[in-house]
Amino acid sequence: MKTFQIIILLLISLNLFGVFDDYEPSSRARAMGGTFYSTSDDANGIFYNPAGLSLAGNNLVVGYTKPFGNDFQVLNTVAFTMDLPKNFGTIGLGLLSMDVDYLDVNLMSEKIYALAHSFTLLKDVHSAIYFGYVANFYHLSIHSFGDQTAFGLNLGAIAILHQRTRLGFAVSNLNNPKIGEDNHHSLPRKIGMGISYLPYEGVTTSLELKKTLSDRTKSETEIHAGTEIEVFKSLILRFGVRNKPNSYSMGAKFELFNVYIDYAYNTHVLDATHHFGVGYKF
Repeated sequence: MKTFQIIILLLISLNLFGVFDDYEPSSRARAMGGTFYSTSDDANGIFYNPAGLSLAGNNLVVGYTKPFGNDFQVLNTVAFTMDLPKNFGTIGLGLLSMDVDYLDVNLMSEKIYALAHSFTLLKDVHSAIYFGYVANFYHLSIHSFGDQTAFGLNLGAIAILHQRTRLGFAVSNLNNPKIGEDNHHSLPRKIGMGISYLPYEGVTTSLELKKTLSDRTKSETEIHAGTEIEVFKSLILRFGVRNKPNSYSMGAKFELFNVYIDYAYNTHVLDATHHFGVGYKF
């Protein structure tokens, strides 16, 4: 077990194992190739583009996955949004927990506690502009090595043009937070932007770009594309592709009486990942 801990610490120090990496916790986004910055219209927008929370309404979403099918690694998320009275916008609360366990011992735990707010900047019959922000409290715990904390700020905006086109932009960790002893490890800063278009009623297509900003390494721009098709009221199918690494994904949403179940299957050079989500609109 001690050897396993040392390996994790070495990977972190060499930036080969991301701490508070971009886990993309939304099953819906994963099924659509990771595209969600231009929509983000459910509670999981807290982890992508907070501006979309204005479109989420009152929503609760719970997510679960084992990245790459690893038995020792589990990602859990909870996200909640609620409309505020008197046009004060929408507030959101989120929790993301990534745990690495070995022989019934929690070797490493990453937790993000998020508080978000979004509001309408402009709205008329055909178009609208929304803005949102998230305050993230990061807590990292490594067995036998103690705890570390950090604070990050995310910003985002979404513009809807003539009801069919959405433009989205978001930046995470704008304040360049650092974590670890002597604050030597920078948390990942990312910029995501894209466009979603509804060519027909019940069909959404998305194309987005994402880039990691790092002081140590040069990252390439990621390309994400996805589509969402409403087969009938209670069934939606999703498909997506992406690069860096090349990956394909698919999934579905089943909804009944405002309760819905999301599933996504995502290929990877390591192993495929299954994503599950349960949500409720109230």
